[in-house]
Order: sequence, then C-alpha cells, then structure tokens
Amino acid sequence: MTHNGLPADLTPYRLKLLLQQARIALGLSSGALKYLEFAIDNCQPSDFQQGRICAVWHSLEWLAHFFGLSKRQIGRIETELVDAGLIKRTYPERKSRSGERVDGVIRRAAGINLAPLIEQAEYIRALVRRQMRAAEEHKRLREHIQGLFRQIRDLENADADEAANCILPRRRPTELSDIKKMQGVAEALEAVLADFSAVGGQPELTVESDENVRLSTNEEKKIKTRIVEKPREEGRLNTSPAHARLLAGAQLGEYIDLYACGAPPDWQAVTRAAHDRAYELGVSRRLWRERCTQIGEARTALCLIVADRNSQRDGPFGRKNAAASFAGMARKEARQIAVLDGLVGELTHALLRSGGNL
Repeated sequence: MTHNGLPADLTPYRLKLLLQQARIALGLSSGALKYLEFAIDNCQPSDFQQGRICAVWHSLEWLAHFFGLSKRQIGRIETELVDAGLIKRTYPERKSRSGERVDGVIRRAAGINLAPLIEQAEYIRALVRRQMRAAEEHKRLREHIQGLFRQIRDLENADADEAANCILPRRRPTELSDIKKMQGVAEALEAVLADFSAVGGQPELTVESDENVRLSTNEEKKIKTRIVEKPREEGRLNTSPAHARLLAGAQLGEYIDLYACGAPPDWQAVTRAAHDRAYELGVSRRLWRERCTQIGEARTALCLIVADRNSQRDGPFGRKNAAASFAGMARKEARQIAVLDGLVGELTHALLRSGGNL
C-alpha cells in the first residue's frame, strides 16, 4: 500500500512533534502515541516519499516485549489507531507479519502500514495550527477579562463590583476553557464597565426649575405632575443594550435584531421589541405605559426581558407566568425596592454557566 508522500516541508521528526501536540484533539491514548512514534522511528526517511511503502512488520510478541505490555494490550492500541484512521493492517488474518526491504526500499510489507497517517499529515498540521490560534485567543481573552476587572475595581463603585462578581464570582478567567463562554464573560464585563463609567461621568439629575412648571396653588398636585412627567432615575442602569440582547430569549432576541436592522442594538430597538413581546405575553398596554412612566422605558424593558427568560427556566428562579412576574418586578422597582439589578446579574451568571442554554 503506497501513499502520496509527506508535504515537502514536513519531515518524519516534525510529524512526530505534530502528533504530540495533536494527541488530545485526535483522541489518542498515550500508548497509541508512543506506538506511532515507534513506528515512525522504525521507518526510513525515504519510506515517507511519494509512491513508497511505509510500514513496519514486528510481531505482536516482539512489540509486547518492547513496550512491556501484553499482546492483548498491543492489539487494543493497534485497533485504536485503525479506528482513528492513522494506520492500516495489511497482513492476512491469522497470518504472521512479514516484509522485505531491498536496497533500502520496502518491496513488500504485510504488517502495519502508515499510509493513512501520511495522508492525514496536512490535516494534523492544520489541527495543531487551530489549537495554537485557540491558545492565543484564550490568552488574549484571559488578559482582557483580567484588565476589565481591574478597570471596574478602579471605579471604586460597590455596585459595579457586585455586578462584576455576578458575572464571574471568583474572578478567575483561568477557570474558563470554552472560548464562547469567555467571550460572553468579556462582553458582560464590558457592559458593566461602560454602564458604570457613564453613570460616574454624568452630573446628578436635579429637580427641574419652578419656572418650567405651570404655577399651581395646589402643592400636592404640582408634585404629582412632576413625577408623571419625569421618570425616576432613568440613567441608573447596570447593563447596556448589547447586554440586554444577550439576556433576551429566542423570540424577543429576534424582535430586537429586527428593530436593530442589522446594526448593534440600541435602547430604542430593545424597548420596542420588549413592548411587542409584552403584548404577546399578556401584559396590558395600560400597565406597560404606567411602568415606563414610573421607572423608565429601558428599565421596564429589562424587567420584561428577565421575566420572559425566567418563564423558560426551571429551578428557584423559574416562573410559570411571565406577565405576572413582570408586573411584580416592575411594581417593586416603582416602589424603589431594588430587585432588577440582582436578577439581571443572576440571569447573566446562569447563562454563562449553561453556555446560553437555560
């Protein structure tokens, strides 16, 4: 069984190094790797050239003695390599292994042929390159996440620290191995940093001047009018439109993307989508308008996003009725009982743990 040869820039020694780097990705046991290294070493460099036979034909008894294993163990290792598509048995069943080399060239071989390994050499090299790129991306994301935690800590804001802890409680990016999960953590931390940085840089909201309010002899009526006209603390949000999109369920997420028209979502896209979803879930238009007026459109939309997501969950945070959950959450926010930030943090952490599938 001949082969097409190793790539011109790839030597048998380099092939061994690639196998060592790709062992786990190829699903090989340490014994299988040692067997392949032995087989490569027991072939001549010319055996790896195009049109040649590259094989070994040591008996099971000899191999068992060499590796310090039983014949059964050697047989299992060879079967593992056959199943992995890296070697081929070319001797007749129940026959002994044999071969012939003339003037340094294998003329006949009834044993273990390495042609499948040679044919996959380019794939193995590409696999190692992908692993190296993934390792570099892991390193970059770990450093980025560590930097975000430092920047959030430098804000000296207890609420910002608490929000960051909800995303990654132990603050150890080295504990994360999945790139998508690391990207999700980074995006959530970026949202926390952006939100609290913006809040810290904004001047405090002041009560509007009496000159902008029509004079009234009824002081109680004047106060009520101002409350209706100006939502409470609209700017105090511990998330961003991008973070809100990550928290949204499948249906609501589609609505946000639709309103965003292919661009990164803004609060207008999020609030419009949440309004449509609220109507589907049975939230009355009157209640929606009231909560938007009392706590702001963005915070009302976040209440809806959390309620919608939690209605699709089991466990202590699961809720059967999204509309009722929204009504209770928004009512507490309107009464200045802070629950939303904590629920957003818990939901973010749960999504990261589950890879986005609750």
